[in-house]
Amino acid sequence: MSAPMGLTHVEVTLFGASGEGFTMTLLVDSGATYTVVPRELAERLGLRPEEELRFEIANGEIVTRPVGQAEVQIQGRRTWTKIVFGEPRDKKLLGVYTLEGLGLEIDPVRRLLRPVSSHSLMAQAAA
Repeated sequence: MSAPMGLTHVEVTLFGASGEGFTMTLLVDSGATYTVVPRELAERLGLRPEEELRFEIANGEIVTRPVGQAEVQIQGRRTWTKIVFGEPRDKKLLGVYTLEGLGLEIDPVRRLLRPVSSHSLMAQAAA
């Protein structure tokens, strides 16, 4: 019998419109598309929603949340990414869109993030 998989948490700095940064701990979730941060924090940093999207949460419920752009930094790597303006009951999550933008992947055994060893750059050959 194998050991249960653990949770991976990482320190993430979210930058506001003025360049002010706020560091928080997020749960790495390979099942989440976008990064989820508290709406209150995003608004305090001057970030603004650009659209509303529908999401399926862990219990199967469909919810609507505002989504915008933010600059994030993890392990010295920095990129712009989509963020979800989370409600108080939403978990703070680091999603795969942000991980891919930073060139990071999760190592589930060591429960940490590491640089992607290689990136895919392929197109189908013409028939």
